[in-house]
Amino acid sequence: LVNAQVAPDLPGSAAHVQAEVENTGQPRDFRLAYVLREAQSGTVVVSGETDPLSIVANETKTIDFRIPVSNARLWSPEDPFLYELELSTGADTLKTRFGMRSFSFDVNTGRAVLNGKPYFMRGTNVCIYRFFEDAARGGLPWNQEWARKLHEKFKGMHWNSIRYCIGFPPEFWYDIADELGILIQDE
Repeated sequence: LVNAQVAPDLPGSAAHVQAEVENTGQPRDFRLAYVLREAQSGTVVVSGETDPLSIVANETKTIDFRIPVSNARLWSPEDPFLYELELSTGADTLKTRFGMRSFSFDVNTGRAVLNGKPYFMRGTNVCIYRFFEDAARGGLPWNQEWARKLHEKFKGMHWNSIRYCIGFPPEFWYDIADELGILIQDE
């Protein structure tokens, strides 16, 4: 399992999954097994497996399927509820976390819409490169504890959104934002 991406489908009460599987060995048949859990409690929401799949030697294949998620608890900055998806080919396992949410802008009003309701965003820009070029920061941008405290300060100011600009932060910054309930826009 090379990568997995999950896109919430709220109207369809499902999680749309695309999993990239690489076979460096002999051709084989397999099923992609999945377990969807509540990330914090570990409670199993649903489990199952795909229809039988085949993969030839030295092939990389994207498996596209949907997992039913009835009565999903929606992610929001006020309730940053996350799910964890575990995928298994029998030879490899991969886990990823995600929130069931939708986000768009109303074409008539220009307002943000989170989970089908108007949503007012309060936040700031964070110029990532400033952290990287500031000698006083040193390796702090790569320190998860420091990054968590920074994001907690943002939440303490009642901000619910951040625009990362002038560079991209380490990947774990996005995980922290998901956990704490912060909407992110990349420049």
